[in-house]
Amino acid sequence: MVATANVNNDEASDYAYDVETEESGSKLKLYAIGGGVGLLVLLVLLIFGLYQLGDSGQSALERLRDIAVIFVVLLFLLTVVMLAAIAAALAYLVFQIKDRVIPLLEEVTGMARRIRGTTAFMTEEAIKPIMTVASTYARMRAMSRTVTGKSKKAPKVKF
Repeated sequence: MVATANVNNDEASDYAYDVETEESGSKLKLYAIGGGVGLLVLLVLLIFGLYQLGDSGQSALERLRDIAVIFVVLLFLLTVVMLAAIAAALAYLVFQIKDRVIPLLEEVTGMARRIRGTTAFMTEEAIKPIMTVASTYARMRAMSRTVTGKSKKAPKVKF
């Protein structure tokens, strides 16, 4: 007899995705460690090669000074290139935001105008008649008090 299990395809695919993600994460770690070790070996070989290129009349301290100057210049160039890349990325980001924000602001302005128009319409069409009825009621009440000579307050009417 062969036993079969009903496994939800979503659960199986989630498990497969988790395993795949874990494997790709471990591969990424291995690549990062390998790249770091490779750069360190390259740096040591570069320093050794520059040291060997020095003149035989130079002391070790002079050779190391020259190597340090070379690295300072290279790091300065790397810094300039990185700052230029950051400035370019920021400029690109500003243009992208500008292209998306301006239409959004125009849409919000249009919506505010529609709301203002709706408010004006509601004031004219819904509230004005109620105010007219209330003022007419107050006028009639005042007239009846004047005619009858009573100063009794009328009961409050809730709308």
